[in-house]
Amino acid sequence: MTEPMGGALLAETLFALGVRDVFTLHGGHLDPFLVAAPGVGIRLVDVRHEASAGHAAEAYAMLRSGEVGVCVATAGPGFTNILTAMASAYANAVPTLFIAGGPPMAEEATNELQGGINQVAMAMPVAKWAHRVSVIERLPDQVEKAMRLALAGRPGPVFLEIPINVMFGRAARIFFPVKAGRPDRSRPTLSRADAERVLDALATAERPLIIGGSGAVLSGASGALDRFVRVTGLPVATNSKAHGLLASDHPNSVGPAGLLAGLKAAGAPRPDLVVLLGARAGLLLGGRSGAVIPRDCRILQIDIDGAEPGRLTGVELGVVGDCAAVLEVLTEAAEARDWPSLAGWTESLRALRGVVAEAAFPTEGPNGRIHPHHAARAVFEAMGPDAICAVDGGEMTAWCEPLNRASRPGHYLTAGYLGALGIGQGFAMAAAVACPDRPVFLLSGDGALGFNLQEFDTMARHGLPVITIVMNNACWAMSKNAQDIVFGAERRTAVMLSDTRYDQVAIALGCDGEHVTVLSEIGPAIGRALASGRPTCINIATDPDVMHPITFGMAGADPAKGKITMPYYQNE
Repeated sequence: MTEPMGGALLAETLFALGVRDVFTLHGGHLDPFLVAAPGVGIRLVDVRHEASAGHAAEAYAMLRSGEVGVCVATAGPGFTNILTAMASAYANAVPTLFIAGGPPMAEEATNELQGGINQVAMAMPVAKWAHRVSVIERLPDQVEKAMRLALAGRPGPVFLEIPINVMFGRAARIFFPVKAGRPDRSRPTLSRADAERVLDALATAERPLIIGGSGAVLSGASGALDRFVRVTGLPVATNSKAHGLLASDHPNSVGPAGLLAGLKAAGAPRPDLVVLLGARAGLLLGGRSGAVIPRDCRILQIDIDGAEPGRLTGVELGVVGDCAAVLEVLTEAAEARDWPSLAGWTESLRALRGVVAEAAFPTEGPNGRIHPHHAARAVFEAMGPDAICAVDGGEMTAWCEPLNRASRPGHYLTAGYLGALGIGQGFAMAAAVACPDRPVFLLSGDGALGFNLQEFDTMARHGLPVITIVMNNACWAMSKNAQDIVFGAERRTAVMLSDTRYDQVAIALGCDGEHVTVLSEIGPAIGRALASGRPTCINIATDPDVMHPITFGMAGADPAKGKITMPYYQNE
């Protein structure tokens, strides 16, 4: 027969739409696609758990601005295994396409294999669009629609179910053929009059600051932001999803936005105007606490999603538009003005990072193991600014973030708003696929690593030279420390782990591994891993009896008032 199978048609359509890498795990429902994909030029990265494939799709899109990350899973449990990744991409507004197989439509409600659940309905709450492809002749245009919707407006995940009878079926004709080429993204911008209003507001501020977020990363706004701040002199901080939007050593880059809380603690001057550039108010910017953005601060907000400006507090001016396109108009208008020097203000902000980097923590904790601050600092010094870093964990991420030196947008990958653990292996593998010319590191707590420990096998099979750094303190650190604060150390429950040799696990699954117990050994171990070009796990023994200061706030502890309130959220 000359008519293509549905799976082959899917592969051809994805390739025509610019897809070159797909993250997947085998299932019989998918075979026509899996067999056809390599022949049309699509690389398949088959993982050991569908969750990792889903997380990889999210990270891939973060690293390849303008592209959609693609995950293909089998029906039933394969689909349910990608739901967390879909929810993560939805919470983080990342353009992703999730495809799952399904039982034949003619056998619905027959207690069929991997059926009995409504996959489309389950996906709807965490997808921009969820749809079943029920007619093989419509498969190409529905895939193209899904790709367009993933990128349009507020980006996000879309879901297609392709039943096995469609995947194995034959297409005699195509109702609506698609044009080759990646779907275009809409780039709405602001008028020149509104641009002047934004610049008028900036001109009246004494201590203005831009805070960049993932919306700026996904719009590819790095170059436009560089041009804008070179004209205006504005300093730029970034939330944890956007480090590298400006290179760490850029003269206008002042580091993580979370460090701004140090201004309040020190009683130092704080921003009087903040521009939120694709950065959403909420978790990553201190919520309603006022610690990062002062409560009396004027706010301008630029976002592709009209629901974001004014979400937690009123804004002086909200601009709905693509960050890169808006910056281009603002820069053109700004060039006609004179801008005062903000060098002193910028330098005072940059100094905050130095305070954290040089913090006077002992090199060892009370337990005699390496202090996590110094472990993280040694890792970042050894990996260098050109590396891509995926960070996975709880308290461990708080030690890492102020020390990062990301040089490109998307090169510091974190869980974001969903707060999911277990994202690290998928994120890191996606980085190795998307950017094979860059060193890739996964910095993980030992708890988070266990979610998808088996992906060492995937790294080995596919030759993905990810260097996994395990900050191993044999516990769920943030959980243990929060329990100690609220209930007392004698009542610890479900927070302790074994002191596992994860390096030996990695070796057993085909990677290299080293065990580090002395601070001075961290740099040389990383040097050996980089030189080897092989996936490697470096298991660092860090101290379990050290608590990061942020845990007091996360646990709801207020030492000044001597009380404890509900953990993790803002309390009245």
